[in-house]
Amino acid sequence: MLKPILIANAASCLGFGALFLLEAGATATTLGSVPVIVLQVLGAGLLVNGLHLLWAARQDQPSHLLVLYFVAGDAAWVLATLVLLASGIWITTTLGTILALSVAAFVAVCGLGQIRYAPMATAP
Repeated sequence: MLKPILIANAASCLGFGALFLLEAGATATTLGSVPVIVLQVLGAGLLVNGLHLLWAARQDQPSHLLVLYFVAGDAAWVLATLVLLASGIWITTTLGTILALSVAAFVAVCGLGQIRYAPMATAP
């Protein structure tokens, strides 16, 4: 069950990475006042992370630590979204708030699924 979760997470990262790179201006306006450069850098990072997730999904059994790495990234995404929303920074439109919370919820579900189906840690 881990593989489909990693693939879904990868698809999300690749899709949003491409959106943030190719449509940074429109995305910034939709969200509120996110600096375009922030979206572009985030987009590049999401593309790299998406490719890494795809690589991990191709493994017979990704390591426990690798899965925790992706979980930590998902947790950071959710936390950053909540902090931005609570502080009124960058995500300031109603539509932007709805979209950001929707994406954060999806990312949280991916993180929880990855924890649930992560292989057990092995002793060195």
